[in-house]
Amino acid sequence: MSESTPSLRERHRTRTLAEIHQAALELVGECGYGDTAVEAIAERAGVSRRTFFNYYPSKEAAVLGTTTPRISDAARERFLDTSTGDEFARTVRLFMDVLRDATGPPQLTAQRYELVENNPELKRSVGMHINTVESLVVSTVMEQPAHGPTPRSEETSHAFVLLAGAVIKFAFRTNTHLATTLDDDAVQRALDHAIGVFRTALKEIS
Repeated sequence: MSESTPSLRERHRTRTLAEIHQAALELVGECGYGDTAVEAIAERAGVSRRTFFNYYPSKEAAVLGTTTPRISDAARERFLDTSTGDEFARTVRLFMDVLRDATGPPQLTAQRYELVENNPELKRSVGMHINTVESLVVSTVMEQPAHGPTPRSEETSHAFVLLAGAVIKFAFRTNTHLATTLDDDAVQRALDHAIGVFRTALKEIS
């Protein structure tokens, strides 16, 4: 199954999100988080205040580059394509796809990390964002029939997705360039390695 090619509308959305996010990061760097206003971000990005709120719900979201998590057509296709891996591997990839889609461009990751470190109040928002991504992935996984004699419970599905999130966290910690790469093959290799490490660890405790 081939992945969907982003439509013109989708490419415009991605570009505008990135431009507003870039403007927000620049202004925070110049003026500080507390002294950066939505109006200034919109002006720097060349959009109206109304357009700003069509893309980001708040100044905080624009600064962090976070948008409402969603399952894109491409991510859903990849998850449903059984030729791309077993159910757990596909769940890990789905989690990663949703997370990357709902977060600013990888090339701005270093600036976001620095911002969060300098503004601890933003860490809670980052945690809540990841929790929202997790919940969406859980609901998507639960829509699919589990392989086994009995359906997977909501509790087990949640544990399944939490483990997928742990794999991603491990991959990021062991590959410091993963968060900033645009190379999808490199992302997949890192995830495959992390999945292998977790499979080995789980065998030892099973």
